[in-house]
Amino acid sequence: MHVFKLKFLSALHVDSKGSGEPEVADEFIRSDTLSAAMAIAWSGLFPGDADPDFFLEPPYRISSAFPYIGNLLLFPIPVWRIWKKVDIKKRKDIKEIRWISQSLFEKVLAGNELDFEGIATLPGGVALSQEELKADFRLINFKGWTRSERQRVRVDRLNVQNDGGLFFFALQFFAPDSGLYLIANMDSSKLSHFRASLAFLGDAGIGADRSSGLGHFSVREESELKMTFPKKSEGSTILSLFNPGNDDNLEALTRITAYGLTIRSGWITNSTLGRPPIRTFTEGSYFSGKPKGRVVEMLPADIREKNKLRINHSAPRDFRALFFPCVQPPYLKENSL
Repeated sequence: MHVFKLKFLSALHVDSKGSGEPEVADEFIRSDTLSAAMAIAWSGLFPGDADPDFFLEPPYRISSAFPYIGNLLLFPIPVWRIWKKVDIKKRKDIKEIRWISQSLFEKVLAGNELDFEGIATLPGGVALSQEELKADFRLINFKGWTRSERQRVRVDRLNVQNDGGLFFFALQFFAPDSGLYLIANMDSSKLSHFRASLAFLGDAGIGADRSSGLGHFSVREESELKMTFPKKSEGSTILSLFNPGNDDNLEALTRITAYGLTIRSGWITNSTLGRPPIRTFTEGSYFSGKPKGRVVEMLPADIREKNKLRINHSAPRDFRALFFPCVQPPYLKENSL
């Protein structure tokens, strides 16, 4: 697996739920959004690869794009209980933690609980070990990213301001030594094409208002993933969105499980069509097995023909799982259903 650190050259606005509310924006880029953008970039650079099978099974599996601060990779907090018995007065502080450092995440993968007294917290809901903080005191109270809102005026197609046309547009800015990173798994023969496509996507931008300069990035660093995995594991923790396919035994996967759910929707690129909502498992979920997932055709041919939609593709979304081996978390019991 390879790690690609992205340095954003401008602000970012990603609303991959398709809420339609401009003041709403995601803190990170979900894997289905990133995979779709990569597939479009790849097909633009290498049109010979862009047959229908390419979009229904891209030659890579990627995680969502999570934050990093300097050399510190941050991972989504698992959905199960990872802290030792915590005083009720400190539970509010725990609920604010959204990201944990790699060293803490490795302990979680090994089936360990974490001692809340032995961690340090940073703005933005980040938790890291005291050892990591002592190794770099610049991290004390360091804020890797910030959110702001920019006031705008809503106009109609004739460029005329509507009554009450003011609205606010959410923007995310990253500190100079921060950004988002993704983990990619693919055959080594495809790595050069992946690098080129990611660089092309950085030039084109990702998210909203790309033509206005938002969402542009460069690849700051590429490296092989250096991660300590447990020698024996009963299950897996996902780093991407996951929707089960025909090759997944959902009964076995959820025998012992802890998961979060989200609904994915949004708009189809270069059209005024919305994607049908689909429910997926979220990053940080645990399954008792190895999830595979699937690519979902949001607008298959029969639906396009029935509704006479003027679009020549099925708007596929990638919900294949990228996962790490994980020891069964404490407190989880076998599903009796």
